[in-house]
Amino acid sequence: MNIEINKDLIEDERGNLYRVVQLEGDTLTVVNAFVEASFREILSFNKSENEQLAAYEGEYVGKQAMDMVRHDYVYALKEMDGRLYTLQDVEQVYHVDFIKMIEFFRPKGLNSSND
Repeated sequence: MNIEINKDLIEDERGNLYRVVQLEGDTLTVVNAFVEASFREILSFNKSENEQLAAYEGEYVGKQAMDMVRHDYVYALKEMDGRLYTLQDVEQVYHVDFIKMIEFFRPKGLNSSND
């Protein structure tokens, strides 16, 4: 098993999807894929025509992030760009740390107080 950071998805027994955001030795740090996707893009409200949000006008706030997760899930199922693993299989190979809030997570090397 060769998990790829920010690419592969892990699914638990309840259907929750997780993305690996850090791999250090035999320890994976994962976050809920929807939470990660909701912090993947920065919205810009200063565009005159607001092209970035035009497709999502009138939709729920989470629609864009859910579309990203759905895309990643379908591609992982087809093994086109990433793979889908079960949490049970992953835990046989790796120690898994779950983080709740991606906004507070800083991978090692990006924050001098975290190294």
